[in-house]
This record gives sequence, structure tokens and C-alpha cells, in this order.
Amino acid sequence: MMTDTALMTQPSTPATMAPVVAAEIFEIETRFVVPYKLAEGTLATTRAILVKLTDEDGVTGWGEANPSVSFTGESCDEAVRVLRDTLLPALLGSANPEPGRIDQLFDTLVPRHLCAKGAITMGLLDLLGKRLRAPVATLLGGVLHRTLPVLWPLNNGTADDDIRVIDDKAAQGFRSFMLKMGTSPVADEVRRVAQLEARYGDRLKFIADANQGWTFADAQIFLDGVRGSKLAFVEQPVNKDELEQMASLAASTPLPISADESVVGAAHAAKIAKLGAASVFSIKSSKNGGPLRAQRIAAVAEAFGIRCYMNSMLEFGVTQAASLQHAATISNLIDVGHAYMSTLRLVEDPTDFSSFVRDGVVHLPNRDGLGVQVDEAHVRRLAVAVSRAGARV
Repeated sequence: MMTDTALMTQPSTPATMAPVVAAEIFEIETRFVVPYKLAEGTLATTRAILVKLTDEDGVTGWGEANPSVSFTGESCDEAVRVLRDTLLPALLGSANPEPGRIDQLFDTLVPRHLCAKGAITMGLLDLLGKRLRAPVATLLGGVLHRTLPVLWPLNNGTADDDIRVIDDKAAQGFRSFMLKMGTSPVADEVRRVAQLEARYGDRLKFIADANQGWTFADAQIFLDGVRGSKLAFVEQPVNKDELEQMASLAASTPLPISADESVVGAAHAAKIAKLGAASVFSIKSSKNGGPLRAQRIAAVAEAFGIRCYMNSMLEFGVTQAASLQHAATISNLIDVGHAYMSTLRLVEDPTDFSSFVRDGVVHLPNRDGLGVQVDEAHVRRLAVAVSRAGARV
């Protein structure tokens, strides 16, 4: 049975933040229903960090970190260490843990570590929403979208591999599909796009994601080869640091180019925008440091006429919920399915986020805080390590 102490122990009247008196860190792991093939290899399992915060009134908030050395430059071990030894002790020492103020404080304590910082921000926003009896989307400015279409990602493979999955997922209501690329010859990928578009026409939308897997020459060959296609966008075709190359590619094609790994913070977003290196920003709540920092990236995008695509990082339900609460407030979302299928790909998830996704559409829950219920007993079953701030248990 789902349990969430916060839902049963809210303060009697709305209040601002109360001091956080306890913090627990759970490193959890589960398998994928189907192994996940990326440019850097095949993954059979995924690991994340859940953070449980409890304030002096007994209200609890949950956050999640999704570190990955290849994507964020931060390992799970590093994230746990900085949470346990630096960030959470600072939080526990604060008499007024307002999310924005604490998030700003963290940058004075340790550089980088955005996933770890974002997990605490998620937890504090969850706490604040529960205390004020409001969804996090309301705290971030107000709901513009109560539903969003959801995409389904496809492994690196062939069109024949894709078709089997697409037919199954299209029957379930999915209308957008992300084609993972970066390992096969570029000519094969061009043919793959052509085959899928010939089969499905305008019924479905496709995205090509190279995950930094191409050289500049490869990326140019691909873009030339799919020039007449209807791809919604091409994501991160070259290395994240090659912004001049991204700008050259963007100038050479009518297809939108999306920046994913290149977009870390608002300053990166502004640089990409000024260079014209992307017309879509791929926003990931954990990678970008939590909803408050992700919100600043979306604001930069809006200022430059860039659209936002809400992406994921092999996440459990807490990060997915945080991302959804932010997405609900964004006016410049791209018209394509967004990445709210992550929990559907896991053998186990200790939240009820999967229940929000129905017929290829994700529904914003009508609940306070992040809106997701966490089964703590399930969290503990999945945990491979548990820590408290300043101590390992």
C-alpha cells in the first residue's frame, strides 16, 4: 500500500518553511524491462538517489538525483558523498530552508554537483507545496498544461527493430518516438528515417538523438541525407562542447537542432542561444539542478524564441514528477511528445507516477507538492545503500 507521511501529517494551517530536522539518503537500483541501448553501450539496470527530508512538524518531502558520469560528470558515489557530508548538513543547520535561498547557498559551498543540489531543491519544493497545500507548479508560476503528450524512445537499431516497438506503443496511444543513434553508420540511419517516415507518414512524429555520437562530418552527412524529412528535431549531434560546430550545423539545415548535454545552466543556455547553436533546449530536471534552475533555462529559451523539450535521464518517479510540475508552467514547449515514460521502462518504481501516464498522455496530478506518492517500504527494499546526513547506516 502506498504511504507518504507528509499526506497524513500536514500542519493545521498553511505556513512557510519549518526547519528540516532529519534527512535520509537512499541509493536505489532496478532493472529495465528491456535493456537500454545507447551510443556508449547497453544498460541493463539503472541507479538513482532518493532523498527524504522531514521538517520539525513531521512533514516529509522527497527529492531524487540521477547522476551519470557520461551525462552529468557526477557518479552516484560522489553525489551521495556531497549530499551526506556537505549539502544536507548545511540544510539541517538552516532555520529557514526556503528552496531558492538554500539552492543559492549550495553554490557557495561546493561547485558543480547539480544532481545532488537538485535533489534537495525537489525535496524542499515538495515540503513547501505540502505546507502551503499547493502543487509545485503553482509555486513556479501557475499551471498552463494539465496534460502533455508522451514519447517513447527507441534503441539504437534498425527500422525493422523500431517497427515492432512502434506498432505496439502506437496501439497504446503514443504518437512521438525518439530514435537513438550514434553507433550505426550514418547512411544506415538516413535509410532508417526514410523507411519509418514512408511507413507511418504524418501519423507519428520522430526525433533523432545522436547523444554526441557523431563527428561534425557525420552529422552533416546525416542532416543532408534527411533534409526533406519531417523529423521534429535532431538532438545533440556532436560533442557537447562543440558549440561552434552545432551553430554551423544549425545554419546548414531547415531541421531544428536540439541541445541536450550542452545545456547545463542558464549561462550555457544563453551562450548556445547567442551562437544560434540550437532552436530547441532539452531540459532534464535532475541534470539541470532541479526545477528552480531548470526554470531559468526555460526563461532563457523563451527570451530567445527557443522551444523547450522536457527530457529524462532513466529516472524514477520523483524526478519525473518534479519535471512534470515544471513543464506544466512552460509556455514555449515544443509540440511533440515529452519524456514522461521513464518509470514505464523500469521493472520497479517506488512511486505511483506511472499511473499518471494513460493512452500516451501524462496527466498532472491534483495533489500538493510534487504530487507523487512514495512507498517508503518499497524504497527501502530497492536500496543498495542508505545514509543519513553526516553518517552512513
